[in-house]
Amino acid sequence: MNKKHITLILIGVMLLVLQFYVKIGGVSVDVCSDILAFVLIVIGICPLSERNILYKKARNVSFIGLVAAIVCQVLFCMNWGDSTQTVITIVSAITTVFTIYFSYYFTEALILEAKFQDKAAVTRTLRVTWVLFGALKFVHYIAFMSNVSIAGIGMQILTAVSAIYYCMQVLTAGEQLYMEGLPTAHMDMSANNRRK
Repeated sequence: MNKKHITLILIGVMLLVLQFYVKIGGVSVDVCSDILAFVLIVIGICPLSERNILYKKARNVSFIGLVAAIVCQVLFCMNWGDSTQTVITIVSAITTVFTIYFSYYFTEALILEAKFQDKAAVTRTLRVTWVLFGALKFVHYIAFMSNVSIAGIGMQILTAVSAIYYCMQVLTAGEQLYMEGLPTAHMDMSANNRRK
């Protein structure tokens, strides 16, 4: 395992945060595809899921999020006429929920991994960073739902900045927790238990 898995997850999180809808004919398309985002997250999280129970929960949320993203894209492909904005609002709500849930379990999994490795200092501020990111993502949805374009754009920018900061924090923690070839005691114990 190396930084590649965490990097894929973080790229997926950034794609989930950035939402730019373009209307082509009667169909709305999210330029930053949520399907691609969840595919990247699933690819990144699956190898990590054996490390602790919270990674498994994050993996499960990412699979459900992928299915939800596919269903949402199918909804986008239909011509809803005057109800298009309502569909976009519902899809944004689904994306917001899965982004917050996944990032929560992923953050808690990193914090648990740091405890296993006796490196709790590495993730000391990660929970606060996640709370800021999750709160801004939720407020962005509320601003988006209000249809006030200036508020939506402003919250999109604030959410993107907080997501970048969150991703930088996770990447820094990941570099210290998952150095190439660094075995961890709890992984060695679980491997020995499987052999017995």
